[in-house]
Amino acid sequence: MIKVFTAPGRVAPHLEGVRLGLIGLLAWTWLGAAPAPAPAQEAPAKAADSNPQDPTAKAAEGEPATEAEADGPPVDPSASRKAAALEVYKDPAVEPLLDPKKFPEIRAQRTATQQEIDQVKQMAVNPLAAVDVNVITNVVNGMIGQMTNTRNLQAVVDPASEQNASVSRAIQVATSNLLEPVFTSRSAKNSAFQAKYNQILLQKLPPLLKHHLVARIQAMIILAQSANPDALKLFLDEIKNPTQTVWVKLWAFRGVTNIKLLANRLSASQESEAAKTIADQLLKNKAWPWWVQHRGLEALTALRQGFMPTSPRTADMAAAAFAYLIDDSLRPEVRAEAALALGSMQITSAVPKYNVEVVAYAAAQLAASLIEKIGDGFTENRTRSQQLTTVLVGPVLQAFEGQPGVRDSGLLNSPALANKADVQKYLDAMKIPSKTATALIGAPTGQIPALTAELKTKLAAFKAFLAKTPPADPVLFPNGPSYAAPAGEAAPPQAAATPNAGAGGIPRAQ
Repeated sequence: MIKVFTAPGRVAPHLEGVRLGLIGLLAWTWLGAAPAPAPAQEAPAKAADSNPQDPTAKAAEGEPATEAEADGPPVDPSASRKAAALEVYKDPAVEPLLDPKKFPEIRAQRTATQQEIDQVKQMAVNPLAAVDVNVITNVVNGMIGQMTNTRNLQAVVDPASEQNASVSRAIQVATSNLLEPVFTSRSAKNSAFQAKYNQILLQKLPPLLKHHLVARIQAMIILAQSANPDALKLFLDEIKNPTQTVWVKLWAFRGVTNIKLLANRLSASQESEAAKTIADQLLKNKAWPWWVQHRGLEALTALRQGFMPTSPRTADMAAAAFAYLIDDSLRPEVRAEAALALGSMQITSAVPKYNVEVVAYAAAQLAASLIEKIGDGFTENRTRSQQLTTVLVGPVLQAFEGQPGVRDSGLLNSPALANKADVQKYLDAMKIPSKTATALIGAPTGQIPALTAELKTKLAAFKAFLAKTPPADPVLFPNGPSYAAPAGEAAPPQAAATPNAGAGGIPRAQ
């Protein structure tokens, strides 16, 4: 079993965490006086933000296990409220990265003392303290030595091989020692220290991205949490790198998101180029595990760029997010994040005839699918129904109405929307069964049968409404992707006329 470590309780804020904290308020204000869903258990892709010792397969993010941890504890089948089943993803890039003996140690010239480690931490927390670059460099070099030490890596790969507790925890301690100054300096608004520290991290850590699996993931976690705008190119290069493991890519996506949310010092051209790179990679890598896709779409949500200024007619980023939204083979959390990304994108008149209505219609169809899953699975797996309700009243709602504190976000506020009624009708219809679904999640046992029956009735009415009110045009923009109605429903009138339509309604190359 391989473990990857982060500092406990020290994860930079991200969009999903903010959403979860707002779920109760969102459900109350959006749906009326319905009881809010219990947000106590987040979807699997976020659960380990509070767990400092996740398996490598989870990439310190609570992600499902890979081949590095296929022997996890079995789920008790007698549990009446079971969580999501263990998911296994075998990354072909991982196998060559598991033997510590294949990778040379990156040794420091001298060992960093505890006094120096404490000194760096004091520099970080105190804006008045002098920033000693030599001490910082020595500590960073020393922690890199610990993270690439063969014996330390072997103790993580095979815990039974090492009985010495200090050796078994060496990489965890080294990672924490490098992460703590990131968080404390940010909290203290110590910009002078941050600038020097981030510069040294960016100089020293990249060689680890070609090292052992554990070392490269730890290095990318630290770089991602630094939110250093100068690391943007490195993040994008690793996202594009075909030989890099998906666990490093996952944290590279988080790095882009953190730069935007925590530093927000990118130029417009940097944001659009980053969004274009991410959109291209999402389309090329539909085989990525869903939690990596989700992180990529989170980055698109944060960047808010829907098209390249040099090629607005193709609206590449919006097209990629739309392809994810309408793909019903994907995980609901992924499709919901795609809807939120589309609702966050700042689409102007530079994109001709951009069709906000079809995005709203596709998001409403996703909502119908979520509500159906909530009701159908409630008895067998209430935890999963709670998670899906969180998705419904979180990103799907925000796709329509916008994110709190994010100006001009939400489909209803899109400058490309000519008539708000085209979007509002879907939101209004969606609220009716959504309110019942939310009430079901928090209902006492005696009310569950009646609410379940009520939900089925209201969901049927909602589906019938959607079948009768497809958008006049199913195409996102001229010569762009189109949306076909789900099986069993009437297709939009122009769907059959869309030229060169391929699988999923995406035009084929001519």
